[in-house]
Amino acid sequence: MSPTLQITLSNADGRYAWTPMPEIPMRPAVSRDAHTLVIDPRTAHQPLLGFGGTWTDTDVYNLLRMSPAIQEEALTALLDPQRGAGWNFMRLPFGSTDWESTSDYYTYDDMPYGEKDWALEHFSVQRDIDRGLFALARRCREINPDVVFLGSVWGVPGWMKENDSIMFGRFDPACTQVYARYLRMAVEAFAEQGIPLYALTPQNESLTSDDRATPACRFTWRMQKDVILALRREFQEHNIGTQIWVYDHNFDMARNFVEPMLADPEARAALDAVAFHDYGGSPTEMGRLARLYPDVPFYMTERHIGTVPEMDHLVQQLRNAARSYLQWTTITDEFGGPHQFMGIPHAWQRERGYTPDMARKTFLFNLADAPDRWFRSPSYYLYGQFTRFLRRGMVCVDSSPGDPRWITQCAFQDAQNGEVLSVLVNQTNTAQSATLRCGGFEAPVTLPAMSVATCRTACQGEPFAVADAETLSIPSAPAFDLEPQEIRLEGVLAADSELLLSCRIQNVGTAPTRQHATIMVQFYLDGDCPIARGTICAPALAPGQELWIVSNVPYGKKRTWTAEAGWHNIFAYVSIGNCFPETNLDNNRMGIEIHIP
Repeated sequence: MSPTLQITLSNADGRYAWTPMPEIPMRPAVSRDAHTLVIDPRTAHQPLLGFGGTWTDTDVYNLLRMSPAIQEEALTALLDPQRGAGWNFMRLPFGSTDWESTSDYYTYDDMPYGEKDWALEHFSVQRDIDRGLFALARRCREINPDVVFLGSVWGVPGWMKENDSIMFGRFDPACTQVYARYLRMAVEAFAEQGIPLYALTPQNESLTSDDRATPACRFTWRMQKDVILALRREFQEHNIGTQIWVYDHNFDMARNFVEPMLADPEARAALDAVAFHDYGGSPTEMGRLARLYPDVPFYMTERHIGTVPEMDHLVQQLRNAARSYLQWTTITDEFGGPHQFMGIPHAWQRERGYTPDMARKTFLFNLADAPDRWFRSPSYYLYGQFTRFLRRGMVCVDSSPGDPRWITQCAFQDAQNGEVLSVLVNQTNTAQSATLRCGGFEAPVTLPAMSVATCRTACQGEPFAVADAETLSIPSAPAFDLEPQEIRLEGVLAADSELLLSCRIQNVGTAPTRQHATIMVQFYLDGDCPIARGTICAPALAPGQELWIVSNVPYGKKRTWTAEAGWHNIFAYVSIGNCFPETNLDNNRMGIEIHIP
């Protein structure tokens, strides 16, 4: 008996919302059409942990404004595997994040400026109890017992940082041991509240702090290595099984943080996995690292996705070794708030002139003046095409990638029953058709404009190899792509000396840049701390042509960087003007590691 193809569909305007389509009988695979998408379950890749979101203070605030019965409806819509989206993985903060309903930021051990608490006598999670975080997490487990939790730090206690503040600044290496105890005590406190943590990340966005007046802390990879070595000892001494995930940041800086950490035998032995965000660079960097270190699990722990094209980000992450995805964030009011960001209070509130469509980035939203009136956004259903159907333990299998100007695909197999599921994304403005082939059978599929579909079938017969099938290849227009190739520092590498920075860039694309375009290179220290900038009005750069740009525009009053003792990463961004609309963002950043005596 021939298998059938079952399709469930959602689209951007909400016309389709987890809508079952008529079953399609599959025919013997004979098509040689280039519009064929192949699935080959013989080659298995990473298993799935789960999908879900984050409970920031803004999320908790909006949810707890609802009456208890309405809260239950909303949580059921998110977590229930049969009646809702089936979320089974949630991220919980240790104290304040950069998405708070007020600017009263806190950690679990805050001290007056200039004072230390080496014995952690003031450690307390009471404020998280008071704001309802633990009660909410416990209710999540009741609705879906399969839910697991990731704990993450945004704000390190200020007295453990070089600037003695919850905002900005770097971690103080002198506090390595006490910070490891702090994290261990936080894990134990969560367990006491009935919330066992599957894993933790010792810092959200390890290379970010100086671009926002919210809880943050910069780490070098060597600093974080020392922390996780100490934390691993704490966990072993106290019989704690929580996993340690490192980095928790973007693809574009991974070569200067993740790769040296994985190459270090001590660090590799202490960490359990690597966590990534998708706000910079390409998920192919994660895929590259997965090929280099096939024994290391990789997880997606943050991005905000709401549109159909953004759902393709998730497809690409899953195709590049991701075992999870966590949405940022979960529920706001109709104005996308209230929250703090960049130090601006209630940045998306009505008084600032923002409109209700700001809530499109979240899956649920309620009304600021009527919190019991809540709604599912189209994003809720689009994301649900993954979360309702792709379950924990399913394994990613080989499949044709497709093309973003046509249809893209990722595929998984259920190890228990052999069933194969494929998620297809059509991010174009017209309907797109394909032949979906699995095993010895195939079926025609048509996706409406701006839609996501989940296809389910039994894989019968001898599969085709993905590489043996022709797949649609759409020619792209020539484009230039500026890429940094080398960074130089001129001067004496010693503390307090002034260094001039320069960067060699190259047009690695297939077309020349615009004549007299303003090319900019921005230099950053250890992530997001700007230290120098160079600009030049350049003649057209032909493909392959190179150019040196020297730091010649001052940040403040200086064009040079005053060297600081210790290990550092110097990053260079290259762009046209102040943004990157005409360049390939995958390659516009590079970094070097230096040591200043």
